[in-house]
Amino acid sequence: MKKLLIVFLGLVLAIGCIGLTACGGSESEEQTEETTAAEEETAAPTQFWGEYGYMGEDPVEGAVYEYMATEVAKEYEPEEDAVSIPVVYIIDKVENEDGSVDVTGDFQVYNYKVEGETLMTQSGGDHPGKMHLVKDGDKYKVESFEPVGDGSEFEPTAKKIFGDKYDEFMKVNSDDETMDNLRSETIANYVMATGIDVTQYQDYGWDPVVF
Repeated sequence: MKKLLIVFLGLVLAIGCIGLTACGGSESEEQTEETTAAEEETAAPTQFWGEYGYMGEDPVEGAVYEYMATEVAKEYEPEEDAVSIPVVYIIDKVENEDGSVDVTGDFQVYNYKVEGETLMTQSGGDHPGKMHLVKDGDKYKVESFEPVGDGSEFEPTAKKIFGDKYDEFMKVNSDDETMDNLRSETIANYVMATGIDVTQYQDYGWDPVVF
């Protein structure tokens, strides 16, 4: 009788151990899956636009910076070794039903020449308006750009493009301090991303600005 009791207890303990092992294995597998998922999320590549002065991860904003630096900058016929850095102030961003995005804002771009530790401004200008962006794989690209007009066309085209955001746009467009601070910040981002050895920029006829 004692033998049977001992055998019975042994079977109970064995079954319990098997159950615990199974549970432990399941928990281990879950932890492994969570760790793998976390590692994959950490290792997942993100878009990077540091070469244009944008350090964020928004693909729409990144595409705006890229367009200004690679397309609009060409209008000023920069030298072959010029450094093109935009200044982007987004007023509004609207996602359409078809997945495209309309971005309105005050957009500037400057072409620089590196002289010692200074970025010497060669050319550039202000291009406020509206960009229409469409999906391009996992990124976006600017499909069209409607700039605000010059001279007598400035006010009517600006009102048409910005609509109820017109007053906000005019406030930003006339706020040199805000745009200058944004310019310095963008240049600093560019320098951090590219490692270029400069510490300041300088417009013709003006003192250098350390960023």
